[in-house]
Order: sequence, then C-alpha cells, then structure tokens
Amino acid sequence: MMVGPQMGGMRCASLEVLMHRFEHPQEQILVSLGLPMGKTLPLQKSLWEYIRAYMNNGPWFDKDGRHSESDAYVKSLQSARLKRTDWHKHTLEKIRKDKAESQGKNYLSGLDAAMLLFEILFYPMNWVHEFTNSVARRRPRQSWPEVVQERLRPDGPTTRLIDLERDRELAV
Repeated sequence: MMVGPQMGGMRCASLEVLMHRFEHPQEQILVSLGLPMGKTLPLQKSLWEYIRAYMNNGPWFDKDGRHSESDAYVKSLQSARLKRTDWHKHTLEKIRKDKAESQGKNYLSGLDAAMLLFEILFYPMNWVHEFTNSVARRRPRQSWPEVVQERLRPDGPTTRLIDLERDRELAV
C-alpha cells in the first residue's frame, strides 16, 4: 500500500519498465505496463512473472513459468481468447445455455440484452480492428533489420540485445 500526504492510502501498484533505444543508450523511455485500471499488487506481480518467464525461458513455457520444449500451454492460452467479432456468438451461446438450465423460468437478464445491443453497435469497429491487425501481420518481414528478424524466430533469439551492444562497444 502506498501512502502520501495528498492522496492518502492507495492500494494499487504501477509496473513500469525503463527501456533504452537499441544502439542509442542515451535515448530512454519509461513504459507503463498493464491495464489502466485494476492495478492491484497481486495483478501486477502476476503480469511481471509472466513477462519474466517469457524473457528468461523463451516463448514456450509451462503453467509454472518453466521452460518447455512444447508450445501446448501457450497455444491453450491463445485459443481461449475470442475474436472481437465473435463476442455476440459467445453471448448468444450463454443465453442458450441459461435457457436450457432454467427449465422454463425467466432466463434472460438485463445484462444479456445490454451485451447483445452493445455488441451489435460495436461490431463495425471490431471488424475494422481485426482487419487492420490482419493487414499489419502480412507486412513483409524481409524489410526489417536482421536484429529484429532474429528475434522473431519460433525458437527465440540466440543473442541478447545488451550483449550485441556490448560487442559493438556502446556504453550501456
């Protein structure tokens, strides 16, 4: 808990990373990680542990954060994520499930109706978002610098950026 004279007690934590620009260590930026709300200490600690496991163990790790030769756990996390344009299908499925479980009683809640309405209203925006992402992912990677391409390999990079900078005798 952080306490200050003007703000009183505050039960939130900020997770920030100081980054140096590659080959330009004098240029720095402070990046705040995480969501803009709900910055509780346990949430920020779990986010940091996820990032730390990725940095230390590479792109593939198990549910405990240890290195794994298989990408099964990471794929299971990705498969749980719904596309934005499929949110309404998920809500309709939930309503059908509630109807089957209610056995003739009132199964439709106001939240379900509101969710369907907002999902219909935001569908065009969500479609544009997914389309933009798909176009950005198809951009040619051959035009990227070699140091970036090496970091995109499926088995992870073989060198660390700080080691490359030290080899080039930059002051880091």
